Amino acid sequence: MSSEQNRVSFLSRLRSLFQPLKKDGDKKDESPANMERIRLKYEYFREILAHNDSILQLIADIEDRLSGKIPFSFSLMVRQIRTGLNTVFMMVKNLDQLTSGHNNRLYDSLGMVSSQIKSELPVSEGTTTGPMVISLSELKAGDSMLVGTKMAKLGEIKNVLALNVPEGFAVTTAAFGRFMNENNIRERAEALEELTEVSGHRAAAKACREVQKLILDATMPDELARAIYDEYDKLVAGRSSLIAIRSSGVDEDKAASHAGLFYTELNVDRSWLLDAYRWVLASCYGSGPVLYRFRHGLSIVPTKMAAGILQMINPRYCGIMFSRTLQNPAEDKIVISVVPGLPDAAIGGGLNAMEIVVSQDNMASIPVCGLTQNNLRELMGAARLLENHFGGPQDIEWAVDENGILFVLQCRPIVTIKPASATELPRIRFDTEPILSGGLAACRGIGAGPVFQVKNDDDLESFPDGAVLVSHHSSPKFAQLMNRCAAIITDVGSPIGHMSILAREFGIPAIVGLPGATNVLENGRKITVDAASLEIYDGLLLSEHEASSSPIPLVNSPVVTKLRQIGRHITPLYLTDTASPEFKPSNCRTLHDITRFVHEKVFEEMFYLGDEAIHSGQDVHILKDKLPYQVLVLDIGGGLADVAGVSQNLSLSDVASIPMRAFLEGLIDPRINWEQPRALSTQGFLSVLGESMAGPPAQAKGVGGSSFAIMSDRYMNFSTKAGYHFSRIDAYCGMSLNKNYIHFRFEGGGASELRRQRRCQFLSMVLRQLNFNVQIQRDTLVARLEKYDRETIRVRLADLGRLTICSRQLDMLMDTDHSSEYFAKAFLSENLERF
Repeated sequence: MSSEQNRVSFLSRLRSLFQPLKKDGDKKDESPANMERIRLKYEYFREILAHNDSILQLIADIEDRLSGKIPFSFSLMVRQIRTGLNTVFMMVKNLDQLTSGHNNRLYDSLGMVSSQIKSELPVSEGTTTGPMVISLSELKAGDSMLVGTKMAKLGEIKNVLALNVPEGFAVTTAAFGRFMNENNIRERAEALEELTEVSGHRAAAKACREVQKLILDATMPDELARAIYDEYDKLVAGRSSLIAIRSSGVDEDKAASHAGLFYTELNVDRSWLLDAYRWVLASCYGSGPVLYRFRHGLSIVPTKMAAGILQMINPRYCGIMFSRTLQNPAEDKIVISVVPGLPDAAIGGGLNAMEIVVSQDNMASIPVCGLTQNNLRELMGAARLLENHFGGPQDIEWAVDENGILFVLQCRPIVTIKPASATELPRIRFDTEPILSGGLAACRGIGAGPVFQVKNDDDLESFPDGAVLVSHHSSPKFAQLMNRCAAIITDVGSPIGHMSILAREFGIPAIVGLPGATNVLENGRKITVDAASLEIYDGLLLSEHEASSSPIPLVNSPVVTKLRQIGRHITPLYLTDTASPEFKPSNCRTLHDITRFVHEKVFEEMFYLGDEAIHSGQDVHILKDKLPYQVLVLDIGGGLADVAGVSQNLSLSDVASIPMRAFLEGLIDPRINWEQPRALSTQGFLSVLGESMAGPPAQAKGVGGSSFAIMSDRYMNFSTKAGYHFSRIDAYCGMSLNKNYIHFRFEGGGASELRRQRRCQFLSMVLRQLNFNVQIQRDTLVARLEKYDRETIRVRLADLGRLTICSRQLDMLMDTDHSSEYFAKAFLSENLERF
């Protein structure tokens, strides 16, 4: 090359650095491209964002429920997980379409994770098979799935421990399934707990009544009716024809007692037998039991109810016995409540039973209660035998008949007994006199709120959250209010009655057997209840954190335990480093991993969508008004206001895209005088000159090329090659926080590599202060801002617009290592005239 040619080449390269950008009309690439494919890619992208949002919500919901702080319907959660599997499949499919099959190995990872999840999901158990009825003489503890826990334990007590139990038989869970299926009630009944979560307790209570009516009006299957009658006739042959029919649920009398929640009917004869059985079945779907199961996390399997039909005995005395005292279970003592006749009133809370604490040493000095010392010895012996056999303290219903024979009527574990190592709640002293004192502590603790007297079932429906429940007598029906009331006070009741057991399970401070409470505590009066000291005070005397009542901890409940097993294949995120070589489909171990991988790869693909669109030569508008350079614009849906055809002269007012308008606002900030040439240092000028002469011609580097933007109403992909640097912004700005993001890439420059790196440091300092996550490799910077509200995204896009203008040719001014910090401080303090 001649010296003249060298001189021309040098001047042309030098001129290309500082001349105005070429107009788009100078050269236009007319190469064919499928415009519909570009639009389709964007639709895939939008769908992936929407699916990503729903999966992140599913993950959040699972983690929220695993905390054990809120009850939930397991069937609803399972349905959401199944939907989530389909959603992730659609994400993988859309990514596969978007990338032309480059990520199809992700299907294998999804298949593996899906199989793991499905193996943990419960399968429909269908109808329990087995006989419709079974004699009590054939039952043992292992038969609980067929005859319920209550009847299975009575069979064990009779047939293994040889204690006296009334003769009888069980109507099995197979019979229950047959009845529910043949009357088409099962599906509606099993939806009640889901309705509780979705619509609240009032809607659920109404639905419960409707299901109960369906059961009471339902036809008894002929085969079931014959089986019950035949077994009943065998039972009463030669004996009294009266029987008691009692519930025996599969989940009853276990860790959650269900104390008193189900129906019991005494003195039933043959004519009422089938109707009484219907009432037992209907009782499982009362609002009390449904809410109880929901709040205890028991809904992992559908309700299965058996019934026990037992020969009536004529008791002289009966009651409840705790095989250990609640406060000091290490002592060799039992607690007995005693009433004459049948136990229902005392157990249900309708009257105050006589309560005595019995030990081997004090039997002779027990107050007169109708029981002989022999009766007391038998009760204590039975208590020790039962707790040793069943492995813990027991709550036992008992009766002594006219002949002095002791019968066991029911036995269940005491799940709320206080361990010997437990410490007392700290006592709070109030500087005022109580308005009432006395009664018995059903559950120790302190609660406060306005009084609400419950006199009938209608009052249960209208009970306000946070009130103190006051009633004449205790009732297991109060279970449906126990996660909403601050405390419970009753005129009559027993600390070892059904309601008291439930109050301890829920952790609700409760005083029972306090005569006159309903006369003194009128509706609306604000009080503080100290159930430990058995005192009631006027006013709200404790702060919220001092109240000892709290919701039931669900962390170890069946539903949370099962969800934890399933969730280990869904919520953990192992693919955390997108730059790692391990970030690949084969390392996706959970749904979260797969979602993260798709999310990352779709952004990579969309980041370069502008390169594809700019070659389409179709429907491209030109935006130049007030801008430092012209911008080619492709609208893929709602990005422009009403613009007819292809416009060669769009103004800013024509832009409707939220992210694009925000970015342009920063780009044309009047404080930045972009029309003036950049003031260059001599070193910077020579650095650029050296890079220019060493590198390819400016045209080959894209110097002076137009910027290009793809946009919709909420999306923007903006690319620019100005001077020797390239930058791209990909952003989504909508109403959903989880979908919103900004991805920014900046690379290259005209100066030396050191100066380009200093400019990247400047950008990094600014962007980190603006909450971007930033990565730098030599003179290339990648920054991300994700999951912020729409206004924050809009503000940051405007910041990026200003930063884009301020950073142009800034590498030429990066003379020292301190230059990055100097310009970063200037930008962040809005001293934009320095640029």
